Parts: sequence; C-alpha cells; structure tokens
Amino acid sequence: MSIVKIQKVRSLRAAVKYSMQDYKTNEDLVTTYECDVDTIERDFKSVLYDYNEKRNSNKDMSARMIIQSFDSNDNLTPEQAHQYGVELAENYLKGKHQFVVITHTETENLHNHIIFNSIEFETLKMFDSKRQHTINDLRKENDRVSENHGLTIIESGRNKGLTFNEYVARAKKKSFKGKLEEIIDNNILKANSFDDFIELMGKQGYESKIGKYLSFKNPKSNKFMRTKTLGLNYLESSIKYRIENKDFVPIKQSIIDKQWIDKSQDKFKNNRGLLKWATKQNINYLNELSSKLYKENMTLGELNEVEIKAENLIENFEKQLIALDDEIFKLEKMKDCFSIYKSSYSLIQAYKSSDDKSQFKKDNYYQFKEYDTAKRNMDFLKKYYEINDESNLHYKLSLMTKDRNLLYGSLGMESGKEIDLERQEHVGKTNTQKEQER
Repeated sequence: MSIVKIQKVRSLRAAVKYSMQDYKTNEDLVTTYECDVDTIERDFKSVLYDYNEKRNSNKDMSARMIIQSFDSNDNLTPEQAHQYGVELAENYLKGKHQFVVITHTETENLHNHIIFNSIEFETLKMFDSKRQHTINDLRKENDRVSENHGLTIIESGRNKGLTFNEYVARAKKKSFKGKLEEIIDNNILKANSFDDFIELMGKQGYESKIGKYLSFKNPKSNKFMRTKTLGLNYLESSIKYRIENKDFVPIKQSIIDKQWIDKSQDKFKNNRGLLKWATKQNINYLNELSSKLYKENMTLGELNEVEIKAENLIENFEKQLIALDDEIFKLEKMKDCFSIYKSSYSLIQAYKSSDDKSQFKKDNYYQFKEYDTAKRNMDFLKKYYEINDESNLHYKLSLMTKDRNLLYGSLGMESGKEIDLERQEHVGKTNTQKEQER
C-alpha cells in the first residue's frame, strides 16, 4: 500500500536542498520534467515571470509538494519506488506543471518527494487547490498506480497512465530526453542552417515548437519538452552557434561528482533488492569513470582538477548566457513596435475627429491594444537602451547576438585548452619516463 499527502512549499530552495541530501538519495533517483534540479528556482521563476507579465501582477513563487510513502512490507527497490513516483506525477499533473521527483532511501519506508510549480507552464493557469482535486483526485491517481503494480489499495480503479515499461526505461535514463539529446547532436553536424536542422528533426518524427524556448514533441506521449532542460548546449541560440561552428565541442556533464554507494550501511543488509541495485550502480560508475580516464589519458587527480574548473566555468557562463538570451528574446518581441506605431497614424487621426470616441475605441479595440503596446515598447526602448527607431533596434540585437556567440564560443575554447594542456603534460611525463626506462 502507498499513501499520499500534499502541502504548500514555503521555500523552494530549502525544500530542494533538504530533499537532495546525499544520505537520503542519489542522482539516479531524481527525475525532472521541464526543469533542472540544479536550476529549479530559475526555471520556476521563468514561468512565474510570464504569469505576472500576462496578468500585470506581482505574485510570489508558488510551489507544492506531494509526499508518496510505501509500506516496507511491499519490499520495493528504490528504482521501483522512484518509477511509481514519476508515474503519479505524470498522471496527476498531466504534463502541465514543471516537477521534480526525488526518492528517499534513508528510512525503512521508501518515499518520494514530488515538488511542482503551482503555475502551468503553457496556459499559465494556477493549480486547482480545491479539496476535490488535492485530496480525492490525488488519492485516486495514487490508487491507480498502486493497483497497476500489485500493491494493496483503498479504492480500486483502472490505471490510465504510462505503462510500467515506459517508467522502467525512464529510471534507467533510456528516456526521450536522452534520445533527444543524441538526435540533436547528430542533426547539428548534418545541418547547414537552423532551418535545415528543424527540417531534419521533423523528418525523424520530432515536431518542433519555437517560442521563448525551443521544444520538441515526444512522438509517443505527444507532449513537448523544452530543450533548455538538456542544458546550455541545447538552447536555441547555442544550437544555432554549433551549426555555424562545427568544430566547437560542447562540454559534457562531469562524472567526478557521482557518489560511490557504500553498501556497508544498515539499510543494505536486509534488503537484497536494494543491495543488488547499489552493486549495479557502482559497476556502471566504475565503467564510466574508467572509460573517461582512458579516453583522456589522465590520472584520476588530473581529471578531477580539470572537471572542477570546467564545472565552475560552466556555471558562471550559463548565468550570463541565459540572461543574454532572455534579453534578446524580449527585444525581439519589440521589433515591430515602430512600424505598428507608424501605421496607427490614420487610426489616431480618425479617433481624434470622431464624435463618439468611446464607441470608436470599442469598435477598434484590438488596433488600439496594438498601438498601446507599441507605444509602451517604444518608451521602454528609449528609456533603457536609447533606441529611437527600428534600425537602431536591429543593430542592438545584432551586437547582443554577437556578444552572446563570442561568450558561448569562448566557453568551448577555454575548456578545450585546459583539457589539452593537462593531457599534453601527462603524455609528456609518460614519454620521458619511457625514455629513462630505456
């Protein structure tokens, strides 16, 4: 049997920090949707910004957490508990909310913390907090998950969510997210332009959606996923840069910080499933680390030093790149303000000469709305950028895009230099030692 409860999150940062403690979980028991656990505050705030902008409001961050607990008598493995948590989040939130599922293994009863954004990222609607939804509907969805996996339930019902095999695949990271990253990498190498890239993705069954963030549809679930969840190398602007600069080598995530699982802990002694799972994770980690060391021709200490530098570098550059991308997107939305304002001249003249100005405004509501938005954007551009016409705006955007590409390009260049220098020093020492031995 599993039971669920839901509560408000007072501090998103504190909730994630608590849930991600090393002794409670590990990265293989963390799954995200439309966000990243390391940048979850920024990802949630991005939707909040759109919500406040649309409603002209000043609402603060709003998030909730579902706690799903399992009976120890069910003898579940951490992987199974995690799969069931992902399934509950998928079914209950219906792909409308950003969320993270974190499985805790430090207690006798395995349990999931499902933290989600209260605002829907597509429609910008607020989560339904009525009792019917937060108690009755939530319990029904959890009962469906339990029944589907042979657990005792309070209320029966047929499971209409994703299949068990789909969740097994997700837990093993053989997911849509992993496949999409590989397909994007391959098509970047083939494409001569961003339009070519989009066409190649479409031919392989990945429908695209281009807005503030580039998204691709999962052919199986028919749900779109933003490429920004794959990391800074998969932002639309980064993809464009990589297409134009085929020799650029993106930095991949470090493996040094992966945790070795200590199987001498008490929780492994009487749980064969848990022990088997931990053994498999350690073997996979050793294989990955060994392959990395062989490929880079480095010692573990040298690799650790290089990847710490790269990690700090990426974190700093990512903040700058995201800020630039957001600013460029905002200015791109204002590109037509000058032409709209100019074309509205006849409308304003007609309004001034109208006998019934109130009725005239009602009859031309959308034209006046466009005019007002254009005027507001022009005032913003003049105040903060000293831009007074369309040509200056285009010039500013071209400069910002150039700065963004130089920044992104320097990230790959600097990281490549660091790795090459370390490798050359190591290879040099090895050759000298061989000569001395001769």
